[in-house]
Amino acid sequence: MRSNTLFAGFAQRLTRGYVLLAFLLIVGVAGTTTTIAFLQYAASLNDAVSTTGHRVDQLAASAQAQHQSLSQYAAAIVKDAQRPRIHVFVRDEQHTIVAGHDEAVSRTAEVIGAVLGIHGHVTRVPGGIIIVAPDLDGFTHFLAFYWSITLPVGILAILAAWFVGRRITRNAIEPLVDVTHALRKIADGDFTPEPLLHSNTELRDLTGAYDDVAYRLSAATAERLRNEAEMRQFIADAGHELRTPLTVVMGYLDALQQGVVRDPDGISRVHETMLAESRRMRTVIEKLIFLARLERKGGLRSEPIDLAGLGQRAVDALQPIAAGRIRYTHAGSPAIAGDDTELYEALKNVLENALKYALDSPVRFTVDTDGAYARATVADEGPGMDAVDIEHAFDRFYRGSARTQAEGSGLGLAIAKRALDRIGGTIAIESALGQGTTVTMRFPRATELRNG
Repeated sequence: MRSNTLFAGFAQRLTRGYVLLAFLLIVGVAGTTTTIAFLQYAASLNDAVSTTGHRVDQLAASAQAQHQSLSQYAAAIVKDAQRPRIHVFVRDEQHTIVAGHDEAVSRTAEVIGAVLGIHGHVTRVPGGIIIVAPDLDGFTHFLAFYWSITLPVGILAILAAWFVGRRITRNAIEPLVDVTHALRKIADGDFTPEPLLHSNTELRDLTGAYDDVAYRLSAATAERLRNEAEMRQFIADAGHELRTPLTVVMGYLDALQQGVVRDPDGISRVHETMLAESRRMRTVIEKLIFLARLERKGGLRSEPIDLAGLGQRAVDALQPIAAGRIRYTHAGSPAIAGDDTELYEALKNVLENALKYALDSPVRFTVDTDGAYARATVADEGPGMDAVDIEHAFDRFYRGSARTQAEGSGLGLAIAKRALDRIGGTIAIESALGQGTTVTMRFPRATELRNG
């Protein structure tokens, strides 16, 4: 088992702690019960000695009233007063035993008797003394019998505590071992979540916290890798888009520097071409900057916007290249909320795409409502798009199969989608080759946004 080496020292200390606690509990309970039992035994023994002593006093007084000598009534008193756990014997003035037996008491019994306060009873009579003494050796035999039972039971209890403690420790350490190995995998660069079993452990909060961290770290890692891949693709695409106009400009500059083009008309054409390519680069760069702004988290302004008025502004801005091909209609003036600049660019880019890729086709631009959403629809009768073009239409720099017939940055629909995503809207394309294209944008209405 992995826990045999990992956390081994901690597990041993924890097990020893369980055993020590069990030992202290057993000693405490055994000591307390032993003390109580012995004190009760000592009290009952003292009561027996006292009762027997009173009986001896009465018998001695009665014998003396009859004018009997000590030697005459000593045996009768010993016989009458003898009890279990009690020794009664009589000594004369020379300390000679007249009746009864003076049992020898061991040193251990004397110490135990002194500690527990067990004492005898002495009756002084003419000619000697009558002694009532507790049977301390019997008490020590009882003590030995008690501990002969208590000690083995205590040892068995401690062994049981050791085995149970090891099992409890193993169960307690196992989640720590699992989490440690899982964290080491993360430290080695493996961010794959490793679900931990914690149904029967008191450390489910720990393993649950690891699960949360592992899943979030995995998701964050996947997001980071995705962002890095998108950034690499973004840089590659941007470099590709800017390389062509930059190459054209540099080529013409070399031609001018080397005197290849000298006539005024040729130089004028070169200047016009370089200016057009520079404008193209500026357009790409501006759209890249705007798209980067859209892809930043946060920073979204929310202001009330009249979608019909926003659409009219986009139509007016594109009239120089539309040549009257846009047919704009709107049903009412649905209110939406968002960033005016971002949503204006979204509408304008979708309209601009239709004008560029559906040459000589009318473009129908409609604004209306669809339940909780305001809707803007741009439809053309151009060449249409195949399934592959529709799938990649919102990718950056993708211009589809018609890209050779119209100039564009391939960023327009990507900007529109990101702007719609930021306010919780949607954009969808319906198209087929030879049947035109319809782009539908749905914006959450301002009342719905306020209620949300």
